[in-house]
Amino acid sequence: MGTSAPTVADRPAPDAERTPVVHVGAPAYGVRTVEARPESESGIAVAARTADVIRLGFSVAVPSVGALARVAALVEDALAEVGRDRSAVRVLLDLEVVLAGDERTARRKRSHLEYLDALAGLSWAPADTRVVTTADRLVAEVGEVARRAGVDGVVLHPLAGGAEVEAELRALVA
Repeated sequence: MGTSAPTVADRPAPDAERTPVVHVGAPAYGVRTVEARPESESGIAVAARTADVIRLGFSVAVPSVGALARVAALVEDALAEVGRDRSAVRVLLDLEVVLAGDERTARRKRSHLEYLDALAGLSWAPADTRVVTTADRLVAEVGEVARRAGVDGVVLHPLAGGAEVEAELRALVA
């Protein structure tokens, strides 16, 4: 099944200094690419055997970048266990993003999201796993999250703004 994975040239280098691939919305891989979104260790084991792309995300079980980095390490271990080359599989992070016009507005939006988390009484803080930033800082901040999480790339999902913000994000990461 790995024969239809994205081309090697399309994948970032496996070293720690790689630039993550950034997608907005649903990435276009090709018809025969197998994508998995494992939510458990057994799901990771299945994905390691079959997937060309493994997408990870934050949740109550994975509430921080550190926790996500541990999941990414589990993916790497599972790939090694089944004898697959790590560079043959792309590991992506689904990441919610909020764009703000300036840093002051970004701080205010971050604060509002934190307040909503507190009001909701959630057992984890989704606001801590979102990137709330300005257009000029987006690529650097997303890249830092990807580097810390140990993933090959990021799929950005605008938290608000719909198609207009999605188009702006595409222009920013192009």
